[in-house]
Amino acid sequence: MNKVKLGIVGCGSTTRCMYGPIFKYLENGKFVAASDIEEEHARWAQNMYQANEIYTDRDQMLDEANIDAVIVGTPVYSHLDDVIAIAESGKHVLCEKPMARTVAECDEMIQACEHNGVILMVAFMKRFNKCFLQAKQMIEKGDLGRVFQVRVDWSFLSHPGGWRDSLSTWGGIYQDHGSHAIDLCRWWLGEIETVSGEIDIIMKKREVEDRAVAMFRHHGGAVSLHHMTRISHKPIVELYEIMGTEGTLQIEFKSTWSFTSTEPFQMTLFRDGKTTTDVTPYNQGNLDDELRSNAQYLMELSHFCNCVLNQLKPHTSGWDGRTAIEVINAVYLSSRKQKKVRLPLAKEVDLPSEFIRLQQE
Repeated sequence: MNKVKLGIVGCGSTTRCMYGPIFKYLENGKFVAASDIEEEHARWAQNMYQANEIYTDRDQMLDEANIDAVIVGTPVYSHLDDVIAIAESGKHVLCEKPMARTVAECDEMIQACEHNGVILMVAFMKRFNKCFLQAKQMIEKGDLGRVFQVRVDWSFLSHPGGWRDSLSTWGGIYQDHGSHAIDLCRWWLGEIETVSGEIDIIMKKREVEDRAVAMFRHHGGAVSLHHMTRISHKPIVELYEIMGTEGTLQIEFKSTWSFTSTEPFQMTLFRDGKTTTDVTPYNQGNLDDELRSNAQYLMELSHFCNCVLNQLKPHTSGWDGRTAIEVINAVYLSSRKQKKVRLPLAKEVDLPSEFIRLQQE
């Protein structure tokens, strides 16, 4: 079988927690090269996951390594430069979410990939998670009747510090985790037409929002409600509640991070205020079999490699990443103006000024 030769830019959690552990199961791709500005991080990836070559300079890797495609796992403020450089080197791109900080940055990335004839896929891995896929199938089959609302709650406690809390990101928890929720709700309910949002910096040691509440109206009339915070003192919870005229589906992961776990989300179907049915797609008995069949990062990366090998359009394209960023920026704008915002946005939002204002309040 032909295999896509893969490089990675950024050997932090993207390599350690997401893609590194599943490389051994990937049949249509091979981990060849790793780049990180910290040599010890790149060397760790080499030792742990058997990369052939390591680099501390991205451009040197692009020039010298025998690779076909690159996974971008750097902080969001580096994505624009990374993706453009990779595209101009003629290599395909799998870019971690959030895609970028602004719509304008997304447009530059999309144009660079189109101009150089390379694939750009944005890593919304939740679309490849067996639980969210099952939810999508249940919606399409009509198991819930007409779906009219989705409620999302993603709450946990983290202390200020690190690049995710810095002004250079131009976005906090809703940029980071909201991008997933937005993509899932678009996938389940259709395109978003209007946005209402409220953000704040509760812990002033942070430079970007740590609390966000938003409501979207989707095409066709359904709404989605989003609550996210980094200052909940309860155990971590990631909850999705899909409400239809014939039933409500609850998808929940508690007490630990779902992205580093092999366990499925708990899925419960409610009907008539009385009947409760466990519809969780439980794991197979053999962990290797389960990971080969269902590991979300493996399914995502295998799809990307298949797109590269067969010149196919990915399920989660640059336009999907761009849409999520436009919605996130609309939430920030709605919060500042204290009114509903209609998409598409007429102009870019001055994000640094908005977060400086919030921090000073």
